[in-house]
Amino acid sequence: MKKLRKVLLLLLMTVLLCGNTLIVSADEDETNIDSDNNTSNDSPGDQYASDAWKEQVRKQLNRYYSDLKILYKLTDDQIRRMDKIYNSAMTYMKNAGLTMSELTSYESSVEGYLSEIAKEARPTSTQKFLMLSNEVPITSANYGEQAFVVLSLINLGKADVTDVVVTPTVSNDKAKWPFDINQAYDAQMIQIIQAADDTVDAYNKRMDIGWLFNVRPDVLTGCYPLPFHVTYYENGILAETDITTYINIKGADPEKKLIKDPDDDQDDKKTANPRIIVTGYSTDPGEVYAGSTFNLTVSVKNTSRETAVENVLFNMEATVEGKDADATYAAFLPTSGSSSVYKERIAPGETYDMSIEMEAKSDLSQKPYVLTVNMKYDTEDQVNLSDVAHVSVPIKQEAKLDTGTAEIMPESIAVGEQSNVMFSIFNTGKTTLFNVKVNYESDTVDSGVTYLGNIAPGNTGNVDSMLTGIAPDMGTGIVKAVITYEDEAGNETRYEKDLNLQVYEMNFDEGMMEDISMEPVVDESAQKGIPLIAIIGIAAAVVVLIVIIIVIVSKRRKAKKQREDMDLLDGDDE
Repeated sequence: MKKLRKVLLLLLMTVLLCGNTLIVSADEDETNIDSDNNTSNDSPGDQYASDAWKEQVRKQLNRYYSDLKILYKLTDDQIRRMDKIYNSAMTYMKNAGLTMSELTSYESSVEGYLSEIAKEARPTSTQKFLMLSNEVPITSANYGEQAFVVLSLINLGKADVTDVVVTPTVSNDKAKWPFDINQAYDAQMIQIIQAADDTVDAYNKRMDIGWLFNVRPDVLTGCYPLPFHVTYYENGILAETDITTYINIKGADPEKKLIKDPDDDQDDKKTANPRIIVTGYSTDPGEVYAGSTFNLTVSVKNTSRETAVENVLFNMEATVEGKDADATYAAFLPTSGSSSVYKERIAPGETYDMSIEMEAKSDLSQKPYVLTVNMKYDTEDQVNLSDVAHVSVPIKQEAKLDTGTAEIMPESIAVGEQSNVMFSIFNTGKTTLFNVKVNYESDTVDSGVTYLGNIAPGNTGNVDSMLTGIAPDMGTGIVKAVITYEDEAGNETRYEKDLNLQVYEMNFDEGMMEDISMEPVVDESAQKGIPLIAIIGIAAAVVVLIVIIIVIVSKRRKAKKQREDMDLLDGDDE
């Protein structure tokens, strides 16, 4: 039986060898056919990339690498490592015969590796890329008038910035903020500011926003800096900066300047309406996710030093979302059904914290949303005074993913053999999954990291990994695929998936391969004496002999009976 197993193993190896030869031949023939028949019938992604297309992709990679060098404070070692990857990739993309889809996929993988190294460094300030255009002149205004302040924003960076929220940084000190504070925290939004090739292109792509301010009647003559706080997204990362413009103000008394003698206490006291301003806000929890309930606390202050405000009514109005007029809705809704808060009285200089529980709609995109605070109040002398303020509440979306059924070929391998693992990763959330990677945790297999890059909401990433068996699995047959991804802040999340892959040890009898290669194949039944075919022949001969004997005996009996019958007839005649 041992030698029979050797024979069967030899036959199996022969079949596998022949099968592999046929597969290789078929692949070679198919490759030749594809190269000879690369016609317009193929999809664009399957066509071989032209030199022009290669050059375009190489320029994209060059620009991406330049952005990383600007956005991050890279060390010499990081630059050396990144240069090695970049130069190798540029040479490969120029000379390799790749299809358009293969070239694009390769570029995405290289960008992922460069990004991984760059994120080891600390980001640089991006203020110098998002700035004001020099083409817009400084505004001038007189005391007691209205002034229209315009910010003309340009983007001198290499990437577009999106969801830009600009908020005036107000002050109760008239030497720092020359306007009546009736539009504090009046945030305005810009959907996108495109990147530009040069300053001329940047000016053509500029985005203008403006505010209408009331100049204080008691303002002093001078040039006032006007600071604004800006938050935005760049390359999917939330960033912030401060931008300052200026305004020339002519005061009521031209002789009184903004910079005056500190001992001069002869400022005219003028009666002005009390103002209620928003001094800050907070949310509980600190990070608000779409579909969650949160408590919003807004701090307001009566800026008047002498006049109290009474019958104060605050009403919250959230940004209206929805593309169709018939399908619009508020981004935030109060859980109690009312978005109004009432305060009987706020004393001069007093700060009041009002709270309201709200729910964020579950389908909100991940970005800041503006909440308008409308305020109405009375004083002893006047009724129905009003102020308006705005706060910006950032909303986050919980990252979600799911995976498809894994295809494992083969599902059982020997140590030293390889298995191909393929499955899909679906982004089922509403936020981008950044730097998606897959590796495998098991003592039985060895594999590298499969990098998929970023997966946008609703998109799919496809995993294609080769696993090499390094040790038997002791009967468990489980390999753990570990999927990691980052959010916009760089926080990493881990997702695990179990795969059924058995790894066994290939056991060979001692001297078996030598027996297979050296010993001739001998029929085991022949070594025992009589061959099998001889046994069958003997059995057939015996059957034939028995039939012949039966026929002979039957004929003899018949002849004897005939003689006996003839003898009887002869006796009767006598």
